[in-house]
Amino acid sequence: MTNVRRGMHPAGCLHRGINTAAMLLMWGLSLNVAAGVAPVKPAMRIATTAPSLTELVYAAGAGSRLVAVSAFSDYPVGAKQLPQVADFSGINIEALLVSKPDLVLVWRGGTRETDIARLRTLGIAVEAVAVVALGDVPQALRRIGQLAGTLPQAELAAGAFLSRLTAIKNQYRSVARIPVFFEISRLPLMTINGNHVISEVLRLCGGDNVFAGVTQLVFEPSREVLLEKNPQVVFYPVGSAPGTRAAARDNTLYQGTAAASTGHFVALDADAVLRPGPRLIDAVAETCAALDNARQLPMPKR
Repeated sequence: MTNVRRGMHPAGCLHRGINTAAMLLMWGLSLNVAAGVAPVKPAMRIATTAPSLTELVYAAGAGSRLVAVSAFSDYPVGAKQLPQVADFSGINIEALLVSKPDLVLVWRGGTRETDIARLRTLGIAVEAVAVVALGDVPQALRRIGQLAGTLPQAELAAGAFLSRLTAIKNQYRSVARIPVFFEISRLPLMTINGNHVISEVLRLCGGDNVFAGVTQLVFEPSREVLLEKNPQVVFYPVGSAPGTRAAARDNTLYQGTAAASTGHFVALDADAVLRPGPRLIDAVAETCAALDNARQLPMPKR
């Protein structure tokens, strides 16, 4: 039986020393599709409770409607100037009310139900938006476009995403498969199972997540099982600060794997791959290119 530890709630990460990238990943999990019709009046003052939602609002053409955002909302640049009213611990209702939103976008599974209930009691519209698979991004863009009255712009963004996704799917449909491991954080070592959108990204590019069959969405694998799975490529997220990708990295815990013998350790843009939003398509392109490079070199066999 695979030896793993149960995934943790995002709020608990602050006390475990998990890096920011890992916290952002789990912060974006478990969103739920909220189907519905367009409102009678478009939302003019929108608040978001996760960085990915902020990016979706901008991509849907409604960035000018944002009046408040969550912590870590730093893309595009304009988001940095907005008041931050939510973080891993919940929504600061008092700060949110100062911004007078008429629509709050939330993420289910992380936003406290008590916060959502209070917002509704105050008469503020609350909408849950889903991105748990690549195909959900266009759906989320269109829904936000409906709510904000920017559907033409949202349709353009959704169409561009789908066009790139279709082209990449066609290009990599028949490539050789490579067993891969996605490292969310190194201390503690954390990864994802096959149901996570990141695993879908890997799969689309011809990478097979070696822990796809584990039950937990986010979990800590033991080093012994990692060695047994023997990934040939290891992906890990890095920030966008200059020099981050070229920084020295300790890969000692991977000694004994095929990846260690070939040096196939690939850094991916953390914000693109960890945030379930419009930049996921950039993460797909980057991942596919990296696996293409890995295919050019002989893979060791045990």
